[in-house]
Amino acid sequence: MFLSESAGAAGLAPEPDAGSLSQPRSWEKLLPRCAGDRLASIFLASLEVRGYRRNTVLAYGRAVEALIAALGRPLDEVRLDADAVLAFLAHLRRTPSRKRGRAGSRLAASTLRQQVCGLRAFAEHLIARGLLHVNPVPLGAVRRTQTGEIIPIRGGLIRAPRFVPRLPTDEQWARMLNVLRARSPRDRLMFALAYDGALRRDELVTLRLDDFDFAARQVEIRPERSKNGFGRRVVYSETTGRLLAAYLAQRRSVAALAPRGQPPFLFLSESPRNRGRPVGGYTWGLLAAALAGECDAHGFSTHTLRHLRLTDLARAGLDLAEIARYAGHRSLGSTMLYIHLSGRDMTRAFERASRPHADRLAAL
Repeated sequence: MFLSESAGAAGLAPEPDAGSLSQPRSWEKLLPRCAGDRLASIFLASLEVRGYRRNTVLAYGRAVEALIAALGRPLDEVRLDADAVLAFLAHLRRTPSRKRGRAGSRLAASTLRQQVCGLRAFAEHLIARGLLHVNPVPLGAVRRTQTGEIIPIRGGLIRAPRFVPRLPTDEQWARMLNVLRARSPRDRLMFALAYDGALRRDELVTLRLDDFDFAARQVEIRPERSKNGFGRRVVYSETTGRLLAAYLAQRRSVAALAPRGQPPFLFLSESPRNRGRPVGGYTWGLLAAALAGECDAHGFSTHTLRHLRLTDLARAGLDLAEIARYAGHRSLGSTMLYIHLSGRDMTRAFERASRPHADRLAAL
């Protein structure tokens, strides 16, 4: 069992029953093993009470779900140690991917890392409750330089390669804009704001009318809607301002059907089923996928516009620290992963750097 003799001797209060936590169990149908396990239910319910985002709760829950499947027993009856972690990893290595286009293939390294992160969070929960002494999931270590660069010192349990997202070419960008012209004012505005503000998916779809400073053409990103809890202000262009005005004129008829008391979300659904209700990240994802298909832009996603915007800010000469603040990043290292120089950018930089020695090299 997880509970150690020393924890029991210390007189720690017993684990609270999951039913005593007041938050609704929104994950119950998606995570049936967790719903039927006492320790797993307490862990996930505590995440909800602590205000974790639903996607984070589900991600951690999938890890615990995999742990229960790997060990084949209720978590009350097993010991979370190195052997259990290895059994967990072996189970994940055998699990086929369910993602579209990857059916039958193994889980990607990034998915494995996410699952390991969830398992480590569960172990930390047990430690906080006095049910475990040491976290058996090893944690990688990094060193941060004075310039904000992150240098790995020790790798974690899973090493995953980092792939640089593909930015649209000029031709793909032109095709994308042509396709967008035929779309609704709402879709065009979502695209424009996502680029201008370098917005994450949830940050975009949860924008509210009272987040906008229309006179200054600025938008406040609320801390509770940001991935890392960092609030910030972003700006939008005059063109986006015109798209915003056009959409707001159309939005009035849709907003009249919104449920009473609903916050003034900017983007509302126009479908007969959910008319007047706020759109979700899934809607924005469908739009991005449709654009990628129509424009033959392989790899384009909702996050691509964020990469493109931060890269354009770097090309415009903004300081790395300023770009990090605009993006809402905790570290400059994260920002550096988002900035991509094209082949032409690197060629021009190489030519500028080589100019003093051009005459010498010409003698060769």
